[in-house]
Amino acid sequence: MKKTLALFALLSLTSAGFGNLLFLNATEVRVLSDNQRVEALGNVKALYGNYRLKADRLVYLRDKGLLIAEGNVFLTDGKGVFLRAKKLVYHLPERVIELFDVKGKLKGSYINSSYVRIRGEIYLFKGACATKCADRSAEVCARKFVFKRQKGEGVAYSATIKVEGIPIFYTPYYAFQTKRKTGFLAPKMGVDSYGDFVYRQPFFWAISPYADLTFTGDYRAGGLYGGGLQFRKYFARDSYLETLNQLYYDDAYPGKWWEGRDYHRRFRYLLSGKGYKGNLTFQWELPSDIDYFYDIFFFDTDQHYKSFAKSFIQYTLNGNRFNLNLKGEYFYNLTTRDRSKDLALLPDVYFYLKPQSLGKGFTYDLTTELTNFYTDNKSFWRYRLVPKLGWKHTFGTTPVAFYFKPYYIYYSSTRYGNRKNVLGYSLTAKSLLYNFNLVRTESWNLFSSWEWVYKFHPFEEKNHPPFDTFDELSKQNLLTLRGVNSLNYGGKEVANFIVEQPYNFYSGYNFPTDGAYINGKLLPLKLYYNINPPSGDISLGGQIYYDHHLSEIVYNTAWVNWTAVKTLTAKLDVDFSYTLSKDHLGERQTDQYSYGLKLNWKNLRVEGKNYYDALRGKNIRNSLSVDYNRNCWSIGLRYQREYNFDNNRYDWNLLLVFNLFSNPFNFLVAGGRK
Repeated sequence: MKKTLALFALLSLTSAGFGNLLFLNATEVRVLSDNQRVEALGNVKALYGNYRLKADRLVYLRDKGLLIAEGNVFLTDGKGVFLRAKKLVYHLPERVIELFDVKGKLKGSYINSSYVRIRGEIYLFKGACATKCADRSAEVCARKFVFKRQKGEGVAYSATIKVEGIPIFYTPYYAFQTKRKTGFLAPKMGVDSYGDFVYRQPFFWAISPYADLTFTGDYRAGGLYGGGLQFRKYFARDSYLETLNQLYYDDAYPGKWWEGRDYHRRFRYLLSGKGYKGNLTFQWELPSDIDYFYDIFFFDTDQHYKSFAKSFIQYTLNGNRFNLNLKGEYFYNLTTRDRSKDLALLPDVYFYLKPQSLGKGFTYDLTTELTNFYTDNKSFWRYRLVPKLGWKHTFGTTPVAFYFKPYYIYYSSTRYGNRKNVLGYSLTAKSLLYNFNLVRTESWNLFSSWEWVYKFHPFEEKNHPPFDTFDELSKQNLLTLRGVNSLNYGGKEVANFIVEQPYNFYSGYNFPTDGAYINGKLLPLKLYYNINPPSGDISLGGQIYYDHHLSEIVYNTAWVNWTAVKTLTAKLDVDFSYTLSKDHLGERQTDQYSYGLKLNWKNLRVEGKNYYDALRGKNIRNSLSVDYNRNCWSIGLRYQREYNFDNNRYDWNLLLVFNLFSNPFNFLVAGGRK
């Protein structure tokens, strides 16, 4: 029977009780006279239930309720099941599928198995190896796998982890999950800043789809023991809470990190958290001591070098015509044990009326704020009211803008025992000088835009503490010439330069590096640049401040990145950066540079970096890493040496890092201080 008669075969199968077969197509279909056996041959395609099946030969045995597929068998549900096998047996009454000599993908994992049995959402594998990586460079092999697809969890019996075919770990029982589930997370092992072995073991508790809790035990051979609890929960779409609370017992005194410190705490803790509820956001951070972040968070650079801990509560209302912000904020100073150096903004009430049109190019807006700067049991109140009137107009093709901003600032200080009222105004005007292409060819285009900005503030600086930029009210009669220039090649920007030259008719300016007041009308020239040649192999940029009175560059930061080698299998990047800063006397404040390289060759990656401080004549940080990477695993060495300015010594460590299935394991090789 040819393909054209497949519909007749379908009707025969349906009448035979094969009612779930929705589609059958083949080169040839044979139906025996007793209607007990149906054979489909040649490029067989069948649809049964949620599965689509392809094979060279398909046999239906009515009396046994079996559907047998052989030869290049392919089974899929079009979602997460894509399996190839030598043979498939479908037990129709029980709705059970058996596959033999199977290869393919299941829920994103690559599977090799001698036998697979599928019944509903439960999958049974025998003699199987599974991995998340296409190159199968690392995999888990087991005598038997049982996987519950809907729950995303499974169990492996007599399991072996193999890397490049070499067994490295065996366990008689291994539970795993593809979905979020309670269980132990990968540990962190290594060395801390003082050369002591560290082992951290987290345990994750999936309380609900919207809440979880992580317990972390922390052991440090240097004498610090403890751990923490991190809780996270979404109460609603606009409601979230996260807390991190830690407690440690410190038995390292009088040595280790307490060396050179004038205090000691045996019990150390951190209470912290953050969250939001609608327009309300909040955060709190309370450490037991000023060195807590430095000693505990050595894995996290951002936390390790924190200079203050911040707590706040804030309510924000953003309307169509205004913004309202109510805030209380506390800054815990981590650079000193003197708590009088802490600062609180309590309260801070900020209101901004967004620009409103008055017609004919005129607009107005309003800023007002009440702040209490509270510190050392004293308060310093400040209220400011700053309306602004603006006007914009285009004369021909030249846009002109003008702003008039009167202000009123009131200070009431129990600290300084006085009250002050500050009145004044400022004027700002700016206009475009020209805006066109200086050079335009088929390949090159040099676009240049220049404008002038004039600021006038005729009032002398007031004698009051400058808590922020709003208090920096100085006499000003300043004209700034600013140019933005862009060079393009083939429609792509290859360089841009921004030039600023201010001139103060009143004479005098604040030095850009140390803020000292300098007599003189011509302020420092500022240049910002970024260059990316068409080849794309090199890029550089930076900024320069040139002071006319010192006749020298007082600030210079520059960086260069060069791709020295780029082939199909190798890439070598070299980078260099430099920073120089001088004060108003021409003395160096900062003089540092760094250089490094990154080499990628096939699966090998080498990266090195060095930071040098020319003022101190020291290398302040060195790092080198060598890694071999595969899809499923990687191994590498990490070396880091860092200068500790507080203790006048170098801290260094060498780690062996092994990563398997995205789980990092860090092992201490060596470490110490000198």
